[in-house]
Amino acid sequence: MTAVHERLLSGCVPDVEDALAALAPDERPALAHALARIAEDGKRPRLERLGAGTALALLGDPRLDALRPEMRLVPAGPFLRGMREEEVAAVGREYDLPLSWLAKACPQQELLVDAFEIARHPVTQQEWALFLVRTGRGEPPPGFERGRPPRGRENHPVHGISHEAMLAYCDWVSRETGRRYRLPTEAEWEKAARGTDGRAYPWGDVFDPRRANTREAGLGDTTPVGVFPDGASPCGALDLAGNVEECTGSLYRLYPGSPVQDPEEGSYLVTRGGCFALDGDLARCDRRHGLPFAPAAGFRLARSRANAERTAPASEARSEGEARAESAGGQLQ
Repeated sequence: MTAVHERLLSGCVPDVEDALAALAPDERPALAHALARIAEDGKRPRLERLGAGTALALLGDPRLDALRPEMRLVPAGPFLRGMREEEVAAVGREYDLPLSWLAKACPQQELLVDAFEIARHPVTQQEWALFLVRTGRGEPPPGFERGRPPRGRENHPVHGISHEAMLAYCDWVSRETGRRYRLPTEAEWEKAARGTDGRAYPWGDVFDPRRANTREAGLGDTTPVGVFPDGASPCGALDLAGNVEECTGSLYRLYPGSPVQDPEEGSYLVTRGGCFALDGDLARCDRRHGLPFAPAAGFRLARSRANAERTAPASEARSEGEARAESAGGQLQ
C-alpha cells in the first residue's frame, strides 16, 4: 500500500483531504467505487473499512442517492415475530435486564406480511442535508452547521430528529420520485431483519460484536453506513443491528396473548435495532424499544411492493464509473 493509500484509509480527516486534493477530477469516480468495495468487504480489517468509509464521506459516496435509494425486496409470506417465552429468562440473565422489558416481545407468533421493499441503508446525514437544501425547512440534526453535517460524517446515519421530520422526509422523497416512500411498520422491520427462520440477530442466533456497531464494538459513536457487512440481514439490508436505532411507523402495542401489562402501551413509537451506545441485546431482531428512550434514533425508508418499481441489485447496475473501478481496483488493495 502506497503512502497515498495509507492516508486515504487512515480515517484522519485532514490526511484524507490532503490525499484527495492531489487527485485529478477524472480519477475520483473510479476511486470512489474502489473505496465502496473496501468499506463493504468483510474480509478487510475493521479499521480499513472505517477508513474507506471516512474517505467516501469526503470524496462523495456513490452508494448513496436520496432520490434513488437502493432498496431490498422482502417477499410476501409468514415469518416468526417476537421472542419465545422460554428465551426471556436466559436473555435477562445474560444482560441483567428486567424480564418485563423482554416479555414485551412475547409471545412468538407466525405473522403474515405483504411484500414490501426496505432501504439497504438508513438515511444518512448527506441525504438529510439535501432534503434541507431542497425544501428550505426541516430540522438540522445535532452537529449540523449552516445545514451541513460535520466534515467526514456525511455518510453516517442521521439521528436526533423528530418523528414529524422523518415523515416530512418520506413525503419529500415521494413527491420527488413519484413513488410512495414511508417508514416501515414494526412487523416489516422485524421481517427484514430476521427473515423467516426466527433468528435472534440478522446474521444468526449468536451475538457477535464484529458484526454490528453496538456498545460491545467499542467505537462509541456512529460509523459510515455499511462498514459492518457481515451483519447483513437475509434480504441484504445493512445496519439493521447497531449504529443507530431505527424508528418504525408503529405505535407500541402489546402483542395478542402478551404475558405482561404495560401502562405505557400506545404512548410511543417503536424503535428497533439498538445503537452504538447500547448493549447487543437491543440489536436482537425481536427487541422492542421506544423513540422517547432511544439515545440515537434514525430511520430508513420502506415502500409497499404495489408502489415500487423494480430496483436492480448492485450486481446488475454497472455504471461507467464502476467499470473503470474494476480496472483501477488493483491500485487500492
